Amino acid sequence: MIRPALAALLLALGAPAVEVLAAPAVQVLAAPPVPALAAPAVAATGGAGAACTGAASDFDGDGQDDVAVGDPFGDGQKGAVHVLSGGKVVPVAVSGPARGDGFGWSVRLAKVDGDACADLVIGAPYTDVDDAQDAGAVYIVFGGGTGRSPLLLTAPQPQRFAHFGWSLAARGNLVAIGAPYEDDGQVVDAGAAYVRKGDGPVRRISQETSDVRGNSEVGDQFGWSLAFGPRNGLVVGVPYENDDGAGRQVEAGKLDSGSVVFIDDAFAPELVSLKLDSPTDAQGDKYGYAVAYADGSGYAVSAPGPGYVQLLDAGKRQVRKVTQAGRSAFGFSLAASADGRLAIGAPYGGGVRVISWRNPAEDRTLADAGGLFGWSVAFSGNKLYVGQPDARPYGKVGVAARNADQIQPLQPAKGADFGVSLSG
Repeated sequence: MIRPALAALLLALGAPAVEVLAAPAVQVLAAPPVPALAAPAVAATGGAGAACTGAASDFDGDGQDDVAVGDPFGDGQKGAVHVLSGGKVVPVAVSGPARGDGFGWSVRLAKVDGDACADLVIGAPYTDVDDAQDAGAVYIVFGGGTGRSPLLLTAPQPQRFAHFGWSLAARGNLVAIGAPYEDDGQVVDAGAAYVRKGDGPVRRISQETSDVRGNSEVGDQFGWSLAFGPRNGLVVGVPYENDDGAGRQVEAGKLDSGSVVFIDDAFAPELVSLKLDSPTDAQGDKYGYAVAYADGSGYAVSAPGPGYVQLLDAGKRQVRKVTQAGRSAFGFSLAASADGRLAIGAPYGGGVRVISWRNPAEDRTLADAGGLFGWSVAFSGNKLYVGQPDARPYGKVGVAARNADQIQPLQPAKGADFGVSLSG
């Protein structure tokens, strides 16, 4: 069953009390890559370039789209990640994570190293780095069964309780990493995002970075959610920002109304950005809790406090606002498909809705399956995947074809909270 502290995180919709892992993590060195894969559980049958040619998210080289599933309390509370491949639940064996690291808290699949195979980007935001407790780390596990050692990324200046790896975005060789509990100077929990392109250095961005709109304020949690937009664009959710007017304020205005920052090119020498505040201007909206982008369709931003999702076009203008009554945390999770659909999770009994930027007549709902169904969502190929991490005995992921009403459950042989995170 899901850990009580993680359930509390949902109840508060991510309130700042996040010291959720009781056992201390052992130290992990930041500089060298972590050891090689400990077992050939996900090895491809052929060479990486030759095997991974038929699908965008093929990690294991079988020619089919794969899905990554995180279980951050699995494997003796070290955390675990599985790949859903051809209807099978396959564990990814990685040496390095220690008890309490939260390995698998966040996951993404992308072709980070530029070959034909998808790679796994895995957040472990409770990893101790040098002497910094819970500074956080991110693992990149290369696909195709080449035997190449995974890569470990940490912040250039690891900070205690920053939780680097809390959120992730990845597309091609672009990776973005959220550290929403990182302090900005003396400003506690202001948050930061880090970006990396190819083998280049990690770049830090916060609301104190030149030309990034807004101000770093206590508890803003810039970087809580992330998505890549067109080209090198980055979308950053700041759901705990207060609507408190101009200048730096503390505990003033409308608390936790939230905002989103759009950065045109996160790798440009001089950044250009746009900030949108909650359109309802209401306390507790938590606008920016989840964000998504679909090429050719636009952006999606959720506000699970009142329960709505705003769809924006490429010019950041609203084209739809989708609401759901009840306190179901509608918009807790979002996932966009390549063909302009958006899955919206409401894990407090609201099920999952699949909507369209282009045609509202195509909207449909997957009925609530109990528990925390909708905690995470992802598209892969023509299928939708829905996480239910509190399902007995170890959590499960439901799989639904594009127009199907039936949901096929997939579960691991062992685990703890399988389905906390998903990526296709």
